Amino acid sequence: MRKEISIVAGAREWGDTRESWLGKVPGAVKEALGTAKQTVTRRTVKALWYREIDDPEHHAARDVRRAAELISARKEARALADKFQSLAGGLDAAQRLQGSDIYRADIARLERVARLLGGIDRAG
Repeated sequence: MRKEISIVAGAREWGDTRESWLGKVPGAVKEALGTAKQTVTRRTVKALWYREIDDPEHHAARDVRRAAELISARKEARALADKFQSLAGGLDAAQRLQGSDIYRADIARLERVARLLGGIDRAG
């Protein structure tokens, strides 16, 4: 569960104490899951971190795990979108050097997929 909490909490900043860093998790879970209700509290996050709650099916554990999976998937989608955008740029540059537009359809496809993957982060 510590790995999932670390993913949800994000990078620990220089000025963060463990308490303040763990305190970021409830809001991040709420945002990642897109719920109006706060399902995870600071106390439950702390209990998960220190293994006071060890039931993997506890509601807080499930929500933190699900939020971590969503955050990881969004990061992977962003990285893939960046890679596709870079490939499209490379094909476009090669096409311009050749003075033709043989890659036009491939470039359009790569850019469209990059936009779709990039939209995952905004759409939630």
